[in-house]
Amino acid sequence: MERGLYHGHVMVSWVILMMLSWSEGPAGLWDGLDHPVFILPVVSRPDQPPGAPVTVRRESLPRTLDGDELLKIGDLHEVQNHLQEALPYYQRALAAFRAKKDRRGEAAALVRIGSIHERQGSHAEALAALDAAVPILATVGEDRPHAHALLKLGRILESLGRMAEAQEAYDHARTLFQRSHDRKGYAESLIRLGSLWTAQDRVAEALPMLQTALFDSRDRHDAAQQMAALTVTGDARIRAGEPGVARTLYEEGLQLAEAQRDVRAEADVRIRLVRLLFNEARYAEGLKMAQRALALYQSLRDRSQEADTLSLLGSLHQAEGNTTLAAEHHERALTLYRALRDRMREAASLANLAAAYETSGSLKEAQETQQKMIFLLQSSVQ
Repeated sequence: MERGLYHGHVMVSWVILMMLSWSEGPAGLWDGLDHPVFILPVVSRPDQPPGAPVTVRRESLPRTLDGDELLKIGDLHEVQNHLQEALPYYQRALAAFRAKKDRRGEAAALVRIGSIHERQGSHAEALAALDAAVPILATVGEDRPHAHALLKLGRILESLGRMAEAQEAYDHARTLFQRSHDRKGYAESLIRLGSLWTAQDRVAEALPMLQTALFDSRDRHDAAQQMAALTVTGDARIRAGEPGVARTLYEEGLQLAEAQRDVRAEADVRIRLVRLLFNEARYAEGLKMAQRALALYQSLRDRSQEADTLSLLGSLHQAEGNTTLAAEHHERALTLYRALRDRMREAASLANLAAAYETSGSLKEAQETQQKMIFLLQSSVQ
C-alpha cells in the first residue's frame, strides 16, 4: 500500500506497516488487530534508480499530554469562556502534576480550577480548590503566585460573606506583592481592600488606599486597573456623601471602558450612573443608559446582572408613571430570578411587581403578588 507525492525534487512515499496477530482460524486483514499501525514516510529522489537505498523515518506515536500542556489547552478554552470544556483539562493537569509530585504544577492547576468554579457561581467548590492551593504556594516560596491566589481566595470568601477572612487574605496578598515589588498586584490588593472597607462603611480607611491605587494605575497606563480603581473610588465617594465627585469618577471610567471596548466594565459603570440619575429624578436619561447596560449584559449572557438591570428599568418606568412597562420589566426580572433560584431577589421583584399593579389599579393582582412574596419569604426562613 503505497502512495507517492512529488514536492520539489523529493518524492515521499507513505508505507503503512502493520503488526497483526490473528486469532485461531481464518481472518481478514483487519481482524484481530491488536498492535499499533505505524505510518513510515519513505523519502527518495525521483531520479534514483529502482532498488536504490532510501531513507526511512518512523513517525512519533501519540503520547500522553503532560500537565503544562493540559493547562495550556484549558487556558485556551477559558479565554473563550468555554468553562465546561476548560475544567476537565485542568482536572487532568492536576492529576498529572500529582502523579509526578510536582507541587508548583499542582497549585497552578488548583488555582485554575478554583477560578472556573468561581465563574460558574460554585463558590464552595472554588473555596475548596483555593484552600488547597494556598498552603502549597506558601511552601514553594514564590510570592507572586501565592499573592495572586490569595486575591482569588479573598474574593471568594467575600462572596460567601466571610469578610474578616477575606480581609486577612487581601492583607497577606498586599504584603507579598510589596515584598516582590509587583506594583500591579499591590494596587490590585489595595482596590480589593478598599472595596471591602467601602462596603463596611469604613470609607475614611478605604479612600487613601484607593487613591494610591488610582494614581499608580494611571502612572503605569494600566487602563483595566484604572477603570477598576475609578469605579470603586466612585463607590466610596457615594458612601461619603459626595455624589458629584462620584459622577466625575464614573464618567471617566465609562470613557475608558468604551475606548478599551471592555463590555463588562462599561455595563457596570453605566448601572452606577443610572442609579445617580434615578436619585436626581432624571428618569429619561436613566432609561437610555440602562437600556444600553441591559444590551451589554445580554451580550455577556450574564443573567444575574440582566435581571438586576430589568428590575432597575422597571423602577425607572414606575417613577415616570408608565406602570404597564414597569410591570413588564419586573415580570421579566422575576422570571430570571426564579431561573437563578435566588429567592431573596425573587421576593424583592414580587414586591416591585405588586407596587406596579397597585399603581395601575389592578388591586387583585397586587394582592395576589403580595401573598406570593410573603409565602416565599416564609418558606425561605423555614
